[in-house]
Amino acid sequence: MKNFYLILSCCALFSLTAHSENFSGDDFNGAWESDGGNQKVQPVGWHALSCNASGVFGSMKGGTVTKGGDESDASPIIENIFAGSKGSWMTTGYVIPGILSLGNPWIYVDTNYFTAAKGDLGVDGGVEFTGRPSKITFKAQYYNAPTSDIDDAAHIKVYLWKGSAESTDKSGANHTDEMSAILAGNAGATLIGSGELTIDNDIDAFETKEISIDYTSQEIPEKMNIVFCASNYLSKQPEKPLEVAEGNYLQIDDVAVVYNSTGIENTQNEELELTVTRQGFSINDTSVQPVTIYETDGRLINQGLVNNDRYDFPFIPGKIYIVKVGNAVFKVCAL
Repeated sequence: MKNFYLILSCCALFSLTAHSENFSGDDFNGAWESDGGNQKVQPVGWHALSCNASGVFGSMKGGTVTKGGDESDASPIIENIFAGSKGSWMTTGYVIPGILSLGNPWIYVDTNYFTAAKGDLGVDGGVEFTGRPSKITFKAQYYNAPTSDIDDAAHIKVYLWKGSAESTDKSGANHTDEMSAILAGNAGATLIGSGELTIDNDIDAFETKEISIDYTSQEIPEKMNIVFCASNYLSKQPEKPLEVAEGNYLQIDDVAVVYNSTGIENTQNEELELTVTRQGFSINDTSVQPVTIYETDGRLINQGLVNNDRYDFPFIPGKIYIVKVGNAVFKVCAL
């Protein structure tokens, strides 16, 4: 079984800056939830785009995320779907992009028309987050449906900001911290860092991907969002109309936030990274090194040797520890 994990990088003993955030990674083996009608299926802590709109001339219903794998090795499948009905004389509805996000994806359907040109969609908010990670990593598979003639691709976006921005959609509904408003730097919000990745070639087996975060401000963020989308529509919005390739899907796993010295003030330029689980930790170094583990008040609670990049220790979830590996010092928290 995979471990729910956190990656942190080492810092000097004199500067153990605390960063509080309520997201550090996900292997998707925890709880999942559904609305009961399978219009919305999502891992707890994440939010999937789904559609449930009805009018006089028809309806659009469907969920864009399903649970792949099994109970011990689950992973979300994010797929562009046709929401609506296709008849010999009339088609009602259109293809909507598959989206899974820490924020809240939404879709507006004008039920007088059921056309993409009259609709709108976006992603609101994210999670509270005050760290400055250097990148995120995740595993991905991608399938580009050969039945579609639309040039589309998966698009993943991560962004951090402070403050709040207000905006409205085509229906006149109000939104707080909608993705396009944050990325545009609308009044009230300051974009602090962002990164993105486009995947346009098929990936048949899971590959590890990473997205570096480019910081445009030295300020500490207040919020972060990660958006996984099976279409690149959100990267083009609002310049182009909604064009989404039906059947394209993105499957992801093992999302992690990575820290190094570029994301922490007053630290040495170290390359070591510590990957922490509830059973212990591993490092990206295979040498034999001494390990000491302390409470945050400085009390020694464990010591030994890390060998073949692995050290076993029963970390209590949610508790902060100081871990010294050789001359490198880490402040860690298991999930």
